[in-house]
Amino acid sequence: MTLQQLRYFCVTAEVLHYTRAADLLYISQPSLSYALSKLEKELNMPLFEKRGKQIALTTYGAEFLPYAKRALSELSKGQERLKELRAPSAGIINLGYIYSVSFSVLPTFVDRFYAHYGSRQTAFRFHQGMAGVLIEQLLNGSLDLLIAGKPDIDSIDYLPIASQELFLAVPASHRLASREAVTLSEIRDEQFISITHDAIIYRQLADRFKQADFVPNIVFEADEYSSIAASVTIGAGVAIVPKLPVLDNFNLRLIPFADTDMKRDVCMLRYRMHTLSPAAESVWSFARQVSEEFSSRR
Repeated sequence: MTLQQLRYFCVTAEVLHYTRAADLLYISQPSLSYALSKLEKELNMPLFEKRGKQIALTTYGAEFLPYAKRALSELSKGQERLKELRAPSAGIINLGYIYSVSFSVLPTFVDRFYAHYGSRQTAFRFHQGMAGVLIEQLLNGSLDLLIAGKPDIDSIDYLPIASQELFLAVPASHRLASREAVTLSEIRDEQFISITHDAIIYRQLADRFKQADFVPNIVFEADEYSSIAASVTIGAGVAIVPKLPVLDNFNLRLIPFADTDMKRDVCMLRYRMHTLSPAAESVWSFARQVSEEFSSRR
């Protein structure tokens, strides 16, 4: 039994017409009839029967058809798998990212990845969301990789690929609005608008405050930066934020910190228990290269 015979059988079983099947297979009708006859002799059972001018599958042919289709399907999957191994950057990747990296870190990384491989065979399916939700999706396999802050989950591997400077956001009328830089000690008595507590940056800032023996007075939390900016603009409090284009729409000032290196690492994350596809593995491998470059510049 040959794969060619199986293909001939499946096509003929679909159209139930020898001439039409031969045309679809780009062979002569006698060649098709000969191949099917040899297959029937090998199986020792008739696969087709004549019904007037038409043909139909016999009971044996109908039983054999799904197995033949499955065999051809598995072969096709095997061929696709070999193509993946030959071109490991080809494929579709579910890549998650937090909002604050969408304007610089994400597009820069993707552009560099495409340039590195010299093609755009990899197709990214992007998923933007809050860190807590994205982490869950990474753990359950909905995401292959995630760009976010440094996690605190042992089963998640991470590679720092960039950093974001953090600024103090104040309303234009604030006492510090004209300052070129501020210190943490100068804002101890301020009310703070914070990103929601399940965001990775929340935990990173909490650690920074703890190191500085500083407990911020958080009056409320928001789950995205436009809400934080709106609250700061009306004087509800100050906030510590990365510099984002959306903040340009609000009447506020972003002031750097003078007494501390107020930055947060942005990392590529993967769940250690999840086996990556060749395409996702190529992205992770490139992230490792970017991470080494990033670390050497520190």
